[in-house]
Amino acid sequence: AGTPGSIFFRAVNVVVPFCCSDDQTIGRGYFGMAGYLTQQSNRFRPTTFVGNFNEELASEMDRMHDFLRKRAKGELNSQRVGSKMRRHLQECYVTPQHEDACIHFGDYVMLQSAQTQGFLSCDLDDQVGPGRFGVTTASSPAPLLRNVFQIAKPKGHVNKYDDKFYKDNGEDHLLHYNEKFCLVNCHIQEDVELMLHTTLIGPNAFSKVSKKQEVSLTPQTASHDVFWQILSADIRRRSATQGTVVPANAVLVINHCATNQLLSSDNKSVKNSFGVENEVCCHRFTDKHTKHNNQEVEECNLWALVTAPTGAHFAEMYDSKFKDTNATLQRVKNKLLQRAGNGGFRSLVRILKIMDDDGNRKLTKSELVGGLNTYGIFLDDQEATAVMRAFDRDGSETVSITEFLRELRGDLNPRRKELVLMAFGCLDKNRDGTVNMADMMLIYGRHIGEHPDVKSGAKSPEKVLLEFSSMWDKNQDGTVTEEEFLDYYADMSVNIDSDDYFELMIRNAWHLSGGEGWTENTTCRRVLVTHYDGSQTVEEIENDLGIGPNDLQAMREALMAQGILDIKRIDLTG
Repeated sequence: AGTPGSIFFRAVNVVVPFCCSDDQTIGRGYFGMAGYLTQQSNRFRPTTFVGNFNEELASEMDRMHDFLRKRAKGELNSQRVGSKMRRHLQECYVTPQHEDACIHFGDYVMLQSAQTQGFLSCDLDDQVGPGRFGVTTASSPAPLLRNVFQIAKPKGHVNKYDDKFYKDNGEDHLLHYNEKFCLVNCHIQEDVELMLHTTLIGPNAFSKVSKKQEVSLTPQTASHDVFWQILSADIRRRSATQGTVVPANAVLVINHCATNQLLSSDNKSVKNSFGVENEVCCHRFTDKHTKHNNQEVEECNLWALVTAPTGAHFAEMYDSKFKDTNATLQRVKNKLLQRAGNGGFRSLVRILKIMDDDGNRKLTKSELVGGLNTYGIFLDDQEATAVMRAFDRDGSETVSITEFLRELRGDLNPRRKELVLMAFGCLDKNRDGTVNMADMMLIYGRHIGEHPDVKSGAKSPEKVLLEFSSMWDKNQDGTVTEEEFLDYYADMSVNIDSDDYFELMIRNAWHLSGGEGWTENTTCRRVLVTHYDGSQTVEEIENDLGIGPNDLQAMREALMAQGILDIKRIDLTG
């Protein structure tokens, strides 16, 4: 416990006894220990040094020297942030609009998002991967180094055929719809061109918030991941606009060539040195009720290539009339999709024809509204006016029934159209562009037992044949033209989301051989062929439409036409 008059000086791990008399002054001298706990500590003089004062002074001097050295070199965090902000926020040149009002290769533009109203911007401190820097959309009062991009031609021979065509027409300096190009930031990093880049989603490549396809800037130039193309914002006009020049300040869609995904920006927030900005990713946003080839473009997929003078409001460029009309047409289309059966458009045609009092195949505003109301689709006056304004081509205050329904329905995409024409080619034996309705009914009647309604007993074969005939011969002339055949499947196509399912349906309905994976035809008959050498093989009778289930002679002729000549016997396997 210690002797009387002793005092214990306690350090962290040490107890040091020190004896003194009552009249001695405590604390005279330095013991080199920290953390004294003593009842007489209040008797230290102000000038007394205690603890590790020498080490603390040396450490403070080292920190000061390190601070001065970093400040001299500009390595302080505040200096780096300030330097970055000054660099990123430095005003930049934007190409003025040309006399032809089109986008030229080499132009410096700003990319403005319709959804966020912000401009595509980069942040070199936001490194999302090796050599990849993040991009966002952010508001900007002026063109800056971080949000100005150059329209550049891809290096190499990516567009060699298009380049030759455009060069022959004197347009090789202009950007065209569906033409590949690169978006390059030439100024934000000295001596390095950063290109807008995206790739498929992977373990280390996805957007921060939405987890969709990541978009970034990269110095990589030899990859297809930096190639983009401009598409029309109106899906129904994409075929017509392909190969035409891209106008400046127009509403458009930016598609990534390698992944076929659309550049997009929505209101998901991302924090960086500049504050809270909006995420940019690559994704084809669609409404779940719309089909793949006729979907409406969502607003987060819409952009504009803005030229000088800058600061233009997107609302001025984005035609509200076009937007309102598209929304109305989409609502009408969704209502049609809710109607049972494949004849939704066809029944609407009949209703609109009934409403056409004078029979000129044109509808006034009241006739159009009345026809849609009869079908269960109700438009207010503003929506009806928007539709009339969109389809009144000649200013006659009338709408063509055919044009209205074609715009509402949309056209078949190339894959579906090719399949439909293939089916028509099998029916058009004499190649005159028409199919006799009686022959068509005869061919279809041979396979009527395969119809699901006939199999289930829900309908008789006669009723199915009657419904079948009423769908095709619009003009009641006993023939079906190629245009009528395409129109029928364009109407049906609206109800089918998947191109693969559409292909399977066409191949099975018209016994078209081929297809890959689950789209492969399953209705063409397979037979067991015995050859003259005694071997047996199972052979598919290609495109066996019109061959009866027991017509062995027709089967033999079809197999011989396929190059199978040594046929001794045919046995039916199903």
